[in-house]
Amino acid sequence: MFGFIRRYGFAAAVAIGLAAMTAIVFGKTVFDAITESAVSGARGAPGAGGPPGRGAGGGMTATVVAAPATLHAFSDGIQAIGTAQARESIVLTPKVADTIRAIRFDSGDRVRRGQVLVEMSSVEQAAGLEEARAAYQAAQDELGRYQELFDRGFASQARLDAVQAAADAAEARLNANTSRIADRTIRAPFAGLVGLRTASPGQYVRPGEQIGTLDDLSEIKLDFDVPETQLTRLTVGVEIVAHAAAFTGRTFRGQIATVDSRVDTTTRTVRVRAMLPNADEALRPGMLLTVEVRANPREALAVPEIAVMDEGETAFVYRVATGENGARAERVPVRVGQRSGGWAEIVEGLAVNDLVITEGVQSVRPGQPVRVADGAQQQRRS
Repeated sequence: MFGFIRRYGFAAAVAIGLAAMTAIVFGKTVFDAITESAVSGARGAPGAGGPPGRGAGGGMTATVVAAPATLHAFSDGIQAIGTAQARESIVLTPKVADTIRAIRFDSGDRVRRGQVLVEMSSVEQAAGLEEARAAYQAAQDELGRYQELFDRGFASQARLDAVQAAADAAEARLNANTSRIADRTIRAPFAGLVGLRTASPGQYVRPGEQIGTLDDLSEIKLDFDVPETQLTRLTVGVEIVAHAAAFTGRTFRGQIATVDSRVDTTTRTVRVRAMLPNADEALRPGMLLTVEVRANPREALAVPEIAVMDEGETAFVYRVATGENGARAERVPVRVGQRSGGWAEIVEGLAVNDLVITEGVQSVRPGQPVRVADGAQQQRRS
């Protein structure tokens, strides 16, 4: 080799080396081409495995899964957070400052309307009531006697009027004493469930101090705030669905009962009140609930959401179009409305029972021959 270089020069040796490398690369390329041709021929042979063959009109036939466009329930959902309140709720507190004589309930009791719950000490008031009752009776007797004398002409009208005024004053004093006794007795203004008792007999309490609570839990008032931009969707009777963290998987349904007449100028929201039936009293006042307002309920055309392809501000689906040359993928622009529960509302672009591709949509092209899986064809016929 060194002798050759000395005889012919270094440049000649480099030229011979490059020619040899070119021959090797060319031979490998020819061999790979022959091999690929043989493999492709084997795949296209009848009974051989591999990708689907070409359709009658050209293009590879793709096997896809499709589903029909059907009617589905939709609504314009509004999400919010609300706080539960009892249908009726009060704090049991005395009207006068005095000692508790008796408590007629225990924590957690269910009471009826008008039932006596708390009695305050009323010895002095009871004595005053008896005195007023006796004075009232005496005034009524005297009025009766003077009325008889006046009828017989033995008493003047002025004297009769004075006796009548005295009788009226005695009746007023009796009513006042009766009211003082009533103020020392706390009764249930409605039927409900009593909360924790926070006082005991013999305890001195003042007006405003809590003795217990009373709640009517047969219904729950649910208050929540909604942006003013959604005000037109909020009407009495619109369905709402609520969920509580304490009851996983359980749904509470109700209706909007009232929409506030004013918009909060700070938050630009309006307060909405819904009523939820609560027969089993599962919901309790103060609970936090997530709320979905289901406004504008409707039956609309829908397809599985995975069938919809988004492209910028537009959307489209691949519809299976059947013609003389078999089934082909047809790209159809659509206008999408609400998306809920894995379904997409189709406002424009499709008709009922149009078959749209749901699986394999990423690999098909407009006009490409397709073969719909048997399960999807049966679904359409059903």
